[in-house]
This record gives sequence, structure tokens and C-alpha cells, in this order.
Amino acid sequence: MRTCHVAIATASRVHAILRAEGLALPVPGVGTVVAEDRNSEAPRLRTRQPKNRQTQSATHGTVRLNAEWITAAGVAIADAEGVEMVSMRRVAHLLQTQPTSLYRHVTSKEDLVARMVEHALRKWSPGVEAGDWRDRLIAGHRELWRVFRRHPWLAQQLSVTRPQLLPAALAFAEWAIQTFKQAGVSTEEAFEAHLLLFTQIRGMAILLEPEAAAEAASGVDADTWVEEHMSTLRDLTHRDHHAGLQALVGSGYELDLDQLFERALGLLLDGITSRLHS
Repeated sequence: MRTCHVAIATASRVHAILRAEGLALPVPGVGTVVAEDRNSEAPRLRTRQPKNRQTQSATHGTVRLNAEWITAAGVAIADAEGVEMVSMRRVAHLLQTQPTSLYRHVTSKEDLVARMVEHALRKWSPGVEAGDWRDRLIAGHRELWRVFRRHPWLAQQLSVTRPQLLPAALAFAEWAIQTFKQAGVSTEEAFEAHLLLFTQIRGMAILLEPEAAAEAASGVDADTWVEEHMSTLRDLTHRDHHAGLQALVGSGYELDLDQLFERALGLLLDGITSRLHS
């Protein structure tokens, strides 16, 4: 039953992404259909079958299968189930075509994942342009956190030591460097400050996908899990004389990643600002 619900959720996510990209349209009484392109003989997106099949053939448009469609389907699967569930076969099934037809547009799963990363990062924007360089950095990195939140698999796919040479990734790095340079630092200092902030936020975002997978597998969210293990934690902190942890357990503290992100961003920028002005 859980597998069925996940599959339905994934299909719904595919439809939502394709509609947002202008690649599919909702048709009353039919479901989600592809955007109109009558010159194409490409496969249609798999949808519920309407009772009147004659209506279906008259109503459905078709769209030329392309890398954009394939990428959007891959993103939807990764968002709903994790990037490890993305495969050429799975994407082909969602798009109601054969796996071999995908290879005319993407060369491999690695190529597909790279396209998915680019697709996700293109949703980033610098946020508000008002204020000083610090205000702009806060706004832009809040937007980055929003993108990571929307795509829990994304952070794990990004490398700092061997960065993906993708237009959207380079655009973000360039924005961060130029914004830091407004504080009067060198390009090298701006680049290192950018890496400091990015790796901190990416490191926090890496926690998102494993937690989503654990919740999907167990049906228990993080807060419930902590509550279920609270008595054991309380006993261990008392027995081993961990006074700091014991006080924390007794205080009713609840970890909130969004609040932690805000505090971490503020602390890092406080430190960077202090260093720049020293």
C-alpha cells in the first residue's frame, strides 16, 4: 500500500513540475496532458485513462520528447523518493516511452543527474537587491536554502573540491564573489568567504535527504523518533554525567533546521564582517 501511495505521489509531482515548466496542461475530465504539438509523434505522459477513449484521442496533444521533459521527470522522482530511485527505466515509464528512446537526449544516468542539478539550481534567485552586501548575502543564501529544502537530494550531488561545471552553479558562485567584493575584499578573499558560507549551508542540507528517506521507510518523523527515545537519552545523560546534554534534554529544546540555518548564517556573517573590519 505504501509503494502505491509513493508512486501516486511521484506521478503527481511529475505533473506539477511539467505544468510549472509549461510542458503539460490540466484538462477537465481527462487529467494532465502534454502541451500541444501536433507535428510530433512522441509518447504522451502517462495519466489516468478517461472513460471515453474517443475523447482522449481528440483532446490529447503530443510533445516531442526532449531533454527538458526527461529532466523534469527525473527531478520529480528524486524529490518524491530520493535520487537513488532515478533510473532511465523509471523515467521512461513515467513518460510512457521506452528507455532506449531517452538515450537520444541524455547519454546516461550521470548525464541526467547533472541536468537535474542544473534544473534545480536554475530555480535560485538572489532575492532582494536592496541593502548592503550583507543584506544581499542573507537574502541570496536564504534562497539557496529554499532550493535545498525543495530538492532534498540536491546538496549531496554538489561537490566543492570537484565542482560541477554547470551554468547555474557558476552563476551562483559569481554572484557570491561579486557581492563579497562589495565589502572591499580581494577576489581570492571573496571566493574563500563564498566557499565558507556555501559549504556550511550545503553541509546542513545534506541532512535533509537521509531524514526524508528514514521518515518514508518508518512512517515516523524526527520529532516523534526523539520522543520515542527520550527516556533512553535521559538515562544515558544522567548515568554518564553529561551535564550539558542533561540540561538540554530537560529544557524541552527541539531542533529546528530552519532556525539553525538562520543562526548559522548570522554567526558566519558576523565573523566574516568582524574579520573584514579588523
